[in-house]
Amino acid sequence: MTSADLRYPRPILMADYMRAMAGVLLCGAPLLLLEVNRWLALILGLGFLLFAVFLARTALRHHTRYVLGPDTLCADGPAGTLVEWNRLDRLKLSYFSTKRDRSGGWMQLAVGSVGGRTVKVDSSLDGFHDVVERAARAAETSGLPLSEATRANLKARGLSVAHQGVAGQEERV
Repeated sequence: MTSADLRYPRPILMADYMRAMAGVLLCGAPLLLLEVNRWLALILGLGFLLFAVFLARTALRHHTRYVLGPDTLCADGPAGTLVEWNRLDRLKLSYFSTKRDRSGGWMQLAVGSVGGRTVKVDSSLDGFHDVVERAARAAETSGLPLSEATRANLKARGLSVAHQGVAGQEERV
């Protein structure tokens, strides 16, 4: 297997930038231009802070590339880190639904290896399925216990991890 260079698609990043800037402007402009009571100022200030954090997160995603190799996943950017597949000690695949019937939403993968920080990527990342598949194989090889939710989400993506107990429980054979 060769290395793959993965990034978040530009249209998704641009849409996030637009949402973040709109929120910053809509919450920040009244604070600068109008005299508002302190409760409204608190609400607008919290909204401004929330959108500013979202803007910073979007910029971080924009400036980070992920290199998926046979032995590692490298987050190369301002908050970069390295996940070594043979030392994998964390894997969590979460699904966040946007509709009641669970027909819309996104997934987030959080992986990490011994001594390193956790890398989180979501399903809008180009090559997300490849990263999930490689993480699942590494978890299977290392015998990493996975939560029920992670196992169900892997199954929803067409992946299974054989011979694994559920995190926090002994496996019955």
